[in-house]
Amino acid sequence: MLQPADGLGAMVAGFGDLWVDDRARQRVLRVDGRSGRVRAAIPVEGRVALDASASAIWALQSGGGYGQGLRGPLLRIDPRTDRIRARIPLGRAGLGFGVEAVGGKVWVWGPHAIARIDGRARRVVSRIAVGYDHGELTGLAAGPGQLVAGTADGHLLRFDGRTGRKIGDLSTALRKPSPTALRRGRLLYTASGRVGAVDLPAGRLLWERRLGFRAGATLAGDGVVWTHSSALHEGGDRVSALRFATGRVVTSGVVAAFGSTGIAVGAGHVAVATAGGRLLVLTPFAA
Repeated sequence: MLQPADGLGAMVAGFGDLWVDDRARQRVLRVDGRSGRVRAAIPVEGRVALDASASAIWALQSGGGYGQGLRGPLLRIDPRTDRIRARIPLGRAGLGFGVEAVGGKVWVWGPHAIARIDGRARRVVSRIAVGYDHGELTGLAAGPGQLVAGTADGHLLRFDGRTGRKIGDLSTALRKPSPTALRRGRLLYTASGRVGAVDLPAGRLLWERRLGFRAGATLAGDGVVWTHSSALHEGGDRVSALRFATGRVVTSGVVAAFGSTGIAVGAGHVAVATAGGRLLVLTPFAA
């Protein structure tokens, strides 16, 4: 267990290391994926949402103020130098809630819109206006050719990733579903302490597990879903591994930490960040 900061937020794995939001000191920390040593500390303004593409780390900063909204600009961090190479204003896109980088494309999603970012041109190049019919957006996952956004009233909205045209609308019984990953037509989501998967073309739930009152998840390249969750009756937060295809539990255990804020998989390890500044690095067994 490491203590790189007084308070940690969002985290992502990329370029062999972990990149984590040091909320207390307004920095993005680059933590060596093997040794746990802090390799770099990049100054930001406020808290951030993070994601990694093939060539950069993307940090959407709050820019001061309070509330869930992130005002930007969106920062492009060069992993070769650990320097900020671009500051991209959100402009008409307004507030953001998160950033999603998949297959060389980058989107910022916010309360009622999804903005496509051109990292080379350093600007917003298109905007999908989602509207107000379903309440605020609650998450976004991108896959080859399409985007899936969750809404406050339980809808999963599908958009063509190239044109922004709406191509589907699936109503669910979920409360504020947050799409997490999209692979071969199957969507991983979290919702009110639950983790599950939906077959989008068939419009049906594949599996769902209730883990507590709060849960986060990430999908590893081997088809394993790693989750962190909090439940009132347990003496710490829980880390679990589930099969994406079936929801079968591979392993699960309570760890000596509370207030988990993010989970990431990289360099052969599973890492969990906590609001108290702890970073738990676990070595999973082959399953």
